[in-house]
Amino acid sequence: MISPLKISLFIVFISIFFNIFFSIFIYFFLKNNSNLKKITEFFLTLPIFLPPSVIGYVLIIGLGKNSILGNFFYNFFDFKFIFSFQGAVLAAIIVSMPIFYQSIKVGFDTIDKAYIETAQCLGISTFNMIRYVYLPLGYRKVFSGVILGAGRAFGEFGATILIAGNIPGKTQTLPLALYSAIESGNYELANKILIILFIFSGIFLFFYIILTKKES
Repeated sequence: MISPLKISLFIVFISIFFNIFFSIFIYFFLKNNSNLKKITEFFLTLPIFLPPSVIGYVLIIGLGKNSILGNFFYNFFDFKFIFSFQGAVLAAIIVSMPIFYQSIKVGFDTIDKAYIETAQCLGISTFNMIRYVYLPLGYRKVFSGVILGAGRAFGEFGATILIAGNIPGKTQTLPLALYSAIESGNYELANKILIILFIFSGIFLFFYIILTKKES
């Protein structure tokens, strides 16, 4: 029971860390290129509308040993995504990425342009602009996106079971542990996992409601 919880929380932590920095980087990298921005945002947002099983299958095709990328990582770095913890992390990152990016984009786009123009006139670097202007003024929407994205990564099932499998102690997250318990007829364990999932989901929702209330 503890092992799937640890794995789930570790995956959530990594997905938060990666998605925040990646989303901020993409936002500023595409800021002055509207055509590339539209194309990139299309693919970043697409996982919201795709079934998780489709995402998992695409990852298998693109990162399996027989694929170009998968073969490269395996032969040169002895690194594989299929049936590995890295695969579970990648699945969580991809399914939660649209939430992180869209929240950060909305949060930054709604900042009063006067503050940004003033900072630009003062010659502030992009890093300091993010640190002293964008994040302090748009942090509520950023944190809201972090909570929603973390909740999505925590509850990920379909893509994870396809690319990472359901390996106890390695790739078995709480949703996968619940699936295994139900499949094996161990309903006592399934009920315990269910309670844990409800508790953590409730925590995510609680903090999201607090943030949105303060913002309104």
